[in-house]
Amino acid sequence: MNTENKPHWLPIAPWMFLVVWSAGYGVAKLALESTTPLNLLALRFVGALLALVPFMLLLRPVWPSSNAVKDLLVVASFLQLGHFFCIYLGLSLGASAGLLALLAASQPVLVTIVASLLNRRIPSARIWAGLLVGLVGAVWVIFIQGDFSDGVLLGAILGFFAVVSLSLGQVYDKRQCPDCHPLLVYVIQYAFASIVCVPVALLFEGYQTEWNPSMIGALSYLVLGNSLLGIFLMLTMVRFGAISRVTSIMFLVPGTAALIAWFVVDEVMPIRAWPGIILAAVGVLLVLYAPSDGKNNCIGTA
Repeated sequence: MNTENKPHWLPIAPWMFLVVWSAGYGVAKLALESTTPLNLLALRFVGALLALVPFMLLLRPVWPSSNAVKDLLVVASFLQLGHFFCIYLGLSLGASAGLLALLAASQPVLVTIVASLLNRRIPSARIWAGLLVGLVGAVWVIFIQGDFSDGVLLGAILGFFAVVSLSLGQVYDKRQCPDCHPLLVYVIQYAFASIVCVPVALLFEGYQTEWNPSMIGALSYLVLGNSLLGIFLMLTMVRFGAISRVTSIMFLVPGTAALIAWFVVDEVMPIRAWPGIILAAVGVLLVLYAPSDGKNNCIGTA
């Protein structure tokens, strides 16, 4: 991807991403009423791959180098497999869509910390303060929701690891900048994820999916919305923006996701939990408005 030619629609990409990404939590929880986490993951990846095949046949992009393919597989391991498996398993264990979205809001903070460490820099006190404030907000929401069962707490922990995995995938993609046609980026990643997920799902869960209108609608959204449009917007913002600001809209994701989950799966976020969501937003904003490191484009090695 040529990082010198920014798309003209880039200024509205964060707002598009906000809606697309926020809806994914509630929609995934709806889908999990009819299937299991690994089954949903496999169906999502296979569906996304099949949706891209006609475009592959039409455009016939040039295959990337072996090094670029290796980098794309590393990104897919973190961004596709690690992130979404933790999210879906966490939701299936009982963690709320709003809580997992709240943990996702800490992603810009973790990206900044990981990027600083990879470049052998010590993150500033403001960055660490942002992380601490965000975690306090998450703990507040967990406490107010009042469900301390093993499954829900494990689901919350998985939500945190999902964000760590997402952050590592974004930083690695930004650092390596694999030279590859945008379409092939997703084809390679979803093919790899499908090859991994399908046999694992069959081995550990078997085929467990009840096809009904809500399941079909939810899966369609996860394939076309999250897997294609959402990931495209995310990686585009990563490639063309400062790494600590590419997901600057993330501080709005928890509130938006909570509202969407209310409509989709009737999951109500208690009023007393909203101060925790606000704290998480403040933590992210501390990082977003920290002094820039002056590096846009690819992250250079130290």
